[in-house]
Amino acid sequence: MMAKGHIVSSASAWLIGCAAVDLAHPLHAGPVVAGAVIASGFALVPDIDHPGSTVSRTLGPLTRSIAGLVESGSSAVRRRSCRCCTTDTSGGHRTLTHTAAGAVATGLLVTGLVLWLGPVVTAVMVGFSAWLAAHTALPARVRAELGDVLLPGKFRRLGRGAHRFAAAIGALMLGGMFAVAALAGLDGLGGWWIGLAVGFGLLAHIGGDAMTHWGVPLCWPLPIRGCRWRCVGTPRWMRFRAGSRIERWLVTPLFAVAALGSVWLLAT
Repeated sequence: MMAKGHIVSSASAWLIGCAAVDLAHPLHAGPVVAGAVIASGFALVPDIDHPGSTVSRTLGPLTRSIAGLVESGSSAVRRRSCRCCTTDTSGGHRTLTHTAAGAVATGLLVTGLVLWLGPVVTAVMVGFSAWLAAHTALPARVRAELGDVLLPGKFRRLGRGAHRFAAAIGALMLGGMFAVAALAGLDGLGGWWIGLAVGFGLLAHIGGDAMTHWGVPLCWPLPIRGCRWRCVGTPRWMRFRAGSRIERWLVTPLFAVAALGSVWLLAT
């Protein structure tokens, strides 16, 4: 799946799950909204193992360097942890960061941090996720207009590059607004579910990639037919190519409609 598809599908999956739980146990609006934001932002994180991915380009050389390190480390783990992969030269994309074990471990780690440090981690998780999702999903023009609200007309005087700078400020503004809202609106609700939303977003990304032709090593480190990194996915007839028309005009719109339906159920 491409980045925008991951954002829509993960937020939709979170809202669908919340709507189902709400039928038996009414939920507070705060965790529902914040969880959708976190899930949509962290749904982009697994692709940090690919230097050319959207998330790897968000902060230029910094995130590309991180992506390179993650890809190299994941590739090394793959070669050393499985006999049939010792001569593999395909790189580290769709390896460690695309496993259920990695998603669960990350979610548990975030839960521990929330229980230890409290609301600060909650605000950081919500703000970071909102920034990352906005940076990816919103066109640069829209983000630039948001950034221009801070200092009307000032960014344009900076000349060349001002549009990109204003767009970056706009995404940061959205992230900061969501972080402040999280501090105010989630006070007293507890934060154990933050890790759940993080893990959910990571798993949603993995599930989305499992619908594409390549599949994902979901079950690592459990061996499948002798290989710990065997890729699995949906039935072959259900798979599609990432970025194809099927994804853009069928799969992503279906998830968007499901999200709207879930919001309606939660609101009624």
